[in-house]
Amino acid sequence: MEGIHVDYEKADKEIIPAARLFIATVLKKRYNMTEQDIADRLGVAQAAVSKYLNGKSSARIAEIKETIMKDERFNYYIDMIHEKKEHYVELCICTICRALTKAECRFSYADKVAKG
Repeated sequence: MEGIHVDYEKADKEIIPAARLFIATVLKKRYNMTEQDIADRLGVAQAAVSKYLNGKSSARIAEIKETIMKDERFNYYIDMIHEKKEHYVELCICTICRALTKAECRFSYADKVAKG
């Protein structure tokens, strides 16, 4: 695979938590979901969602908002996550990661879905 590749350690420690925080925040604001409902959708513990929603905001949040809100797919993904379509969580996180890093990912869930 040619091109720039994702720094997986950075994605795991920085981008994915920021993406989950952003998704949790949007679900809370848009649908007034409980922390437990958000946790169930994201596949994380309720305590993690509480930390996302009540803790310090990630430095990446402004960057995610600016980048992802331009992507028309994002609102659809959030609606699908709300409707308990589990694979959209990974698709949404993958889309955010790719938008922020502008890099290729050999584990890209978005690519797997696109290829059917």
